[in-house]
Amino acid sequence: MVWLLGLLALPALALAAGCTRSSQASPQRGTAVVAFVDFSASVGGNDRVAFKREIEKQILPWLQPGDSFLLAPIHDKTLTEFRPLVEGELPPRAQFNGWMNNVIKFNRQAKETDARIVQVKETLQTQTAAALARSSQARYTDIFSSLQLAEKLFSAESRRKVLILMSDMIEDYPPYAFDQMKWTPTTTTKILSDLEAKGGIPDLRGVCIYVSGVSAPTVELANHIGHFWEAYFQKAGADLHPSRYAHVLLHWPPPNSCRPA
Repeated sequence: MVWLLGLLALPALALAAGCTRSSQASPQRGTAVVAFVDFSASVGGNDRVAFKREIEKQILPWLQPGDSFLLAPIHDKTLTEFRPLVEGELPPRAQFNGWMNNVIKFNRQAKETDARIVQVKETLQTQTAAALARSSQARYTDIFSSLQLAEKLFSAESRRKVLILMSDMIEDYPPYAFDQMKWTPTTTTKILSDLEAKGGIPDLRGVCIYVSGVSAPTVELANHIGHFWEAYFQKAGADLHPSRYAHVLLHWPPPNSCRPA
């Protein structure tokens, strides 16, 4: 009878073990953050100082274990000469499993991971400061190409995706010059149709968009450009709430609503 009770207990033990293992916290997916900074002549040094401050004070401190950060320029050779200015990834924290992990060894490795996270953040901050201290200014502002590159950067990304554009958002690359052209009620539709015909609308589904640095010579022009980008990102499938399109970085960090599609 004892051996029979033992056999009957085995499935229960297996079930309990299975429940314990499955109940272990699974690692979070993390977030991939890509920031494009405008290096064209229309954005001055003071603007980049503000961008640097936003990155150092808001973006980098928020990064969590398993997150990545990439900083790239917007200029007149965005597509043909793309090189990240800064790139780094924070190591993920291991999830403790009472069945598999030795407590002492796990705690030691956790401390090593935390130290590595601090080191990576410090390196990202140092490299960002150096990158944004550059005095070079490009003739044109090719934002469209930056967004096509963003699609490529995010294409194989399984983590949450966040794209930050630090720019006045005045596209100035042939054949478009947003601050020189005449805006009519049909201008946005025409530009989007032209871009779509050329395959120029990227697939940014599941990407949470932030825009900082928005500026224009007049309020009227700023409104035209703002409405254009709202329609553009909607067509691209991106998540751009109007509150995140501003002269400064607002509503950071990303809300839970910014989730992959």
